[in-house]
Amino acid sequence: MPSHAIITDDPRLNYVVVPKPEDEPEPEGCSLAPNTTMTPLDKYDYLVPLPKDPPNSHQEPLPLSFMQIKEGDVQSGIQWYKTHYPKLPDDLVEIMARYNFGDLKYATRKSIRNDAKKYKKKFQKHPGFTQGLIVKNQKHIVTFD
Repeated sequence: MPSHAIITDDPRLNYVVVPKPEDEPEPEGCSLAPNTTMTPLDKYDYLVPLPKDPPNSHQEPLPLSFMQIKEGDVQSGIQWYKTHYPKLPDDLVEIMARYNFGDLKYATRKSIRNDAKKYKKKFQKHPGFTQGLIVKNQKHIVTFD
């Protein structure tokens, strides 16, 4: 039986398939283990290598599942973070998803400061916890029985 070579662009994935030699006796206790478990392809998450030339903000390769989330799809980003980082608090997960996939992606320090000024100008002050509370300065009669 002939052997077959599988050659890819990535030299780490190259291998040769050869037939099992029939004339050699198997050593005791050693044999090929049957492949009884199969892992579905959706369980694999390949890493996308970073380009070497331009400097970028990421230091480690990103998983393919992260790269497939479309811009503006914050809910998918939240689900991705909850799946891969279950110990993160929900508030932080939402902020991270908005930063990577939503409206916070293009926010700068100056734009956030300007938005805060616009909000303050529109409402004339910060909304406090006492909204709807009315304090009346009137005389009250308190009786002790």
